[in-house]
Amino acid sequence: MWDLREAAEILGATLIRPRAPFIASGAACDSRKVEPGHVFVALQGKRHDGHDFLPEAFSKGAIGALVSRDPGQGHNLLLVDDVEAALWDLAAWRRDQLAIPFVGVTGSFGKTTAKELITASLAVRYRAFRARESYNTELGVPLEILSVPDDAEVAVLELGAAGPGEIRRLAQLVRPWAGIITGVGEAHLAGLKDREGVVQAKWELAEALPEEGVLALNWDFPELRARADTCAGVCIRFGSTPQADFYPRQVVADSPDGVRFLAVTPRSEIPVRLKLLGEHVAALACGALALAWSMGVPEEAAARALSEVHPLPHRLELHPAPFGWILDDCYNANPLSMRAALKTLVTLNLPVERRAALLGDMLDLGPDEARYHRAVVEEARWQGVDLLFAFGPRMAKAFTAWDGPGAAEPEDLTALLAKVREEVRLPTLLLVKGSRGMALERAVAALTP
Repeated sequence: MWDLREAAEILGATLIRPRAPFIASGAACDSRKVEPGHVFVALQGKRHDGHDFLPEAFSKGAIGALVSRDPGQGHNLLLVDDVEAALWDLAAWRRDQLAIPFVGVTGSFGKTTAKELITASLAVRYRAFRARESYNTELGVPLEILSVPDDAEVAVLELGAAGPGEIRRLAQLVRPWAGIITGVGEAHLAGLKDREGVVQAKWELAEALPEEGVLALNWDFPELRARADTCAGVCIRFGSTPQADFYPRQVVADSPDGVRFLAVTPRSEIPVRLKLLGEHVAALACGALALAWSMGVPEEAAARALSEVHPLPHRLELHPAPFGWILDDCYNANPLSMRAALKTLVTLNLPVERRAALLGDMLDLGPDEARYHRAVVEEARWQGVDLLFAFGPRMAKAFTAWDGPGAAEPEDLTALLAKVREEVRLPTLLLVKGSRGMALERAVAALTP
């Protein structure tokens, strides 16, 4: 991995209280997630100062820390003026040491799922590293670069963007050889302004690829198709229709055991069985197959590997509940992912009499947020949802467009959950979904045994 003494030289940092071992295996900025061999990055946040958590980090096995002051405890402290800037410089130095291809994953939806599918496909042939969780920001990406092991042969990282230029900056650090754009939609509009801004932000990944590199591009989106000729590398098309190079056919998405389909590739048709829910994951899986194929992985072997990918926490996970089942998709939300989740809710083949949804606010949608929330409520009615529960000021306001049973609560989740318990009876399937800031995993925990 990397040596703290060399890192100190690169950063021009003072190494305080040096003590073996000096070889780091990764980095973390959350003391709760420190693992033995990590370097703890003591960031100064709005509510917490990372320096206050050094004792916890070292108790969990940290071998050093990146700090802007010496709190008088700990060892192998890399003392710098600006911890965040030093983290970036450290990651750039580590990236120079890694002579392997990096794969960048971006899009308005499905980034983490695509990352898991791509990694499983590539692992057939390569020792593949993937970013933890959804570490896709200007803090998360450098942390992941510092955690790539020496024996990795390929690394798969997410690249997120809430504003223009962010993916370009991340790509300059990551230097991806390959990439995938999962799709575009109304997300992060507060920073990206409109759909065109979203498209341009995601396209920054395509512009960062080398000429010999590869981009797997979702061909379902006309805005992306229009830019295909300007891709810096080779463009491979995936999507849901025969216009793509890789696409699904005979998709069966109603089984609670997962989606199955035939993947059509340039050479053959391959049966694929996923443990994941939602018709939309079939196209994402085809994107993973396309990218793996471009990197020399046989399609049949890659397809078998996809069958071992399990649902990620809070992303269309099916849980038993006292009233039937909960479809937990509360990790995040935007209009596009809301539509996909509602479709999954009403199509899953389960022995239920009612389909209900507890929907939270979609954040960061800009000045048209009211229209987007109302459209989601209307979509729920159109899809045939039986009961609707709205949480948050935006969704509660849009609830006025609902003409069926349910309830709305702008602030008090506990009060809303009491109404859910009153109205949701066995056998019911309940979807729970909202933006990350709504923390609707609280609802899932409260409603499950």
